[in-house]
Amino acid sequence: MEIIKASGEKTIFKKNKIEKSVLDAGAPKKFAREVSDRVEKKIHKGAKTNEILDLTIDLLKKQPEVAARYDLKRAIMMLGPNGFTFEEYFSQILKNYGYKTTTNNIIMGKAIPQEVDIIAEKKYRYMIEAKYHNSTGIKTETKIAMYTYARFLDIKSNPKNKFDRAWLVTNTKYTSRAIKYSDGVNLKLTGWKYPKEGNLQELIEDKSLYPITILKRISNPIKEKLFKAKIVIAKDLANHSQRELSLKTNLNERIIDKILEEAKEICNIKN
Repeated sequence: MEIIKASGEKTIFKKNKIEKSVLDAGAPKKFAREVSDRVEKKIHKGAKTNEILDLTIDLLKKQPEVAARYDLKRAIMMLGPNGFTFEEYFSQILKNYGYKTTTNNIIMGKAIPQEVDIIAEKKYRYMIEAKYHNSTGIKTETKIAMYTYARFLDIKSNPKNKFDRAWLVTNTKYTSRAIKYSDGVNLKLTGWKYPKEGNLQELIEDKSLYPITILKRISNPIKEKLFKAKIVIAKDLANHSQRELSLKTNLNERIIDKILEEAKEICNIKN
């Protein structure tokens, strides 16, 4: 059965992909199979992937923590329209993998200063450009990869700057031409399900580094207060004490208890 992706492309509906994704979100095998069977029965030819996502999440309501984890891609889309929160989020993901990172850096190139979203150091020193999109149908194109690499070359042309490699990260996918260009110039790419190993989804799920936007029971103004306190990962939020959160956000105890309860459920943290 043909369905329509967010980009407008046609693809074949695969029930096993629904089942695997629900399993990956933490559901028991029997429940994952039941959900995928019901999705297959309810959808029609030409259904949009967003409709299928909404239907699946509705069927997952019996296990709200699974539903939240299943909706990871959309949670990342909710990090904010300006992209700055996505930079902070990816920076904190890298810290969980042993990188030293700084955000919002100004580095002098050959003739003009350049803004670098993230500087990351582990084995190598990376200049990272974070490209955030607020729609699943938008892919990161060749011109963004070329722009990132050109800025890297300019920064490297200043002998005071010690960078080993450029890195472009996005919350969606790349065009095939962007991937081909990046391979040719050794530009590191990290995006949704790209590369096969070490992609954004895998980096998040392997260590349960879900963004706080995955929480469904708290309002956007409260999430904004958490962002301002540089709390963007749900697991980090769950590891705060009530007192620490109160000092950082000025939220009342009742709201804080509600936030902590949901964060611990999603991240499988036991009291």
